[in-house]
Amino acid sequence: MIKRYQFLLVLAVLSVAVTGFARGPFYSESIPARSSRKFTRGLLNTVFFWAEIPKEVNRDWQNVDPLTGVFTGTGKGIYKGAQRFGVGVYEMVTFPLDSPANYQPIVYPETVMEDGVDWGAEDYYIQQRSSKLY
Repeated sequence: MIKRYQFLLVLAVLSVAVTGFARGPFYSESIPARSSRKFTRGLLNTVFFWAEIPKEVNRDWQNVDPLTGVFTGTGKGIYKGAQRFGVGVYEMVTFPLDSPANYQPIVYPETVMEDGVDWGAEDYYIQQRSSKLY
């Protein structure tokens, strides 16, 4: 019986998390949508901060050499993971507040699962900050 409630709780959290990233080309995000996106981003960064370590090891492994990449990538991954964890906790605690402006992310890419390719997120937030929201 307890496992059923745990499953439903996880399902509810995931359903809320998915809606936090909904955004359309024909309308701007509402304030509640940006707030929930900030909370979802913080939740994902808090849970998956550890994934920065293998991500950075892989990046340095490919860009330098395997032996050096393991050591430098591990160090970079630990640093970026700690940064992502701290930012995730901060965003989860302050998700109702409009800080930074328009609920924009503090670290890029927004989550560790993104591959780091610029999909225009920074341009999107610059445009959102400079245009009238109401």
